Parts: sequence; C-alpha cells; structure tokens
Amino acid sequence: MNNKNLSSIVGKTRLIKWKNLKFIQDENFKEWIGDGNDKLIESILKYQFADPFKVWAEGDDIYCLDGKHRYLDLIEIEEKGIEVPEVLPATFINCKNEKEAAELVLIYSSQYAKITEQGLLDFTSKFEIDLPSIQGLNLNLDITDPFKDLPFPDELTADKKEAPPVIKITFLNSKQLDAFEKELEMMQETQEFTGIKYSVSQGEI
Repeated sequence: MNNKNLSSIVGKTRLIKWKNLKFIQDENFKEWIGDGNDKLIESILKYQFADPFKVWAEGDDIYCLDGKHRYLDLIEIEEKGIEVPEVLPATFINCKNEKEAAELVLIYSSQYAKITEQGLLDFTSKFEIDLPSIQGLNLNLDITDPFKDLPFPDELTADKKEAPPVIKITFLNSKQLDAFEKELEMMQETQEFTGIKYSVSQGEI
C-alpha cells in the first residue's frame, strides 16, 4: 500500500466569466447519448445552475475540466431568449500540469454524453496518457469489438482453403502498443483465442 499522505487539490470556488472558458478536449471527444442534450437543458432549467464548473487555471487561461456540455447548453438556452448570468461559480482544481488536468477530464464522467472511440484515441495520444494507469476511471464507451465479425478456426472450411483472419493494427505511440500487447497476452489465455498468433514490427501488430 502506498504510504503517501492524502491531500486535497480542490481550491476555492469563485465566480468566473464562463463564456471565457477554454477546453482541453477536442470537439469530437464526446457525443450525446440519445436525447441527452434535451434532458440536460431540462435539468438546468428545472434545477438552475446547481453544480459549479470544475476548472484548472494555467496562467491567465481557465480550462474547463467538467462542464463542457453545460457550457454549450447555457449558450443554447441564452439563444432561446432566457437570461443567463454573465458570471457563474467554478471550483478550481490545483492540477500539477496539463497532463494531470487531461487525466481528470477523463475521470469526470457524464450521464448525458459518452466519449467517442476516436475522441478517446486522439485525446490519450495527444497527452500521452496510459489508460490502465488511471485509477477510478470508468468510461462510458461503446467501442466496436474488432474481432466480432471475423471467422475463427472452428468456422473455417473443412479443407482449410480459407486462410485464418489477419488483422494489422498501427499504433501512434509505444504506450498504446504496449497496452494492447498486454491485452493480447491475456486473450491468449482464454479458450476462445487459443492459438492466436501475433508479431510486432515498427509500431504495428
């Protein structure tokens, strides 16, 4: 067990000009789940702005770690003619650096939107984040199983005229490659993937 002392990185909560917020994640990072956008707007209108933004300050810039969809919906609400305060509360999180702030963006989950597969890939590559190393991460993902529609050995023809399926995966960095290779090693231990073979060459499996 780690003997380091637990400390709080939660700073003060104060009013900010929310329209000046900046964002670490790209536009494709999340997508709405069903009618999540409408539900979030209904929630804001019913309960008002009841939860502060979570933010990280870097110099003169304030980055939103949790609350981007509320930010977007506040703009939409304002465009509908409903008055929104110029300043709203934000709780400042004392992150060590941009990478730690990026990891917190992943941890702060949302019930209204989900992280897209491409958004996650781009985000983790940009900040060189090793997903397995992040404790308490519970992503709401819908990632396609790359093996789902492939024929496995028991589905091949009896005369073996069909060759076993071959997949080539290219990785953007060594951390992605190492993480996936560990997954393959675990897959080889299961009955379904007995006999699976792979090779690693120049960033590809």
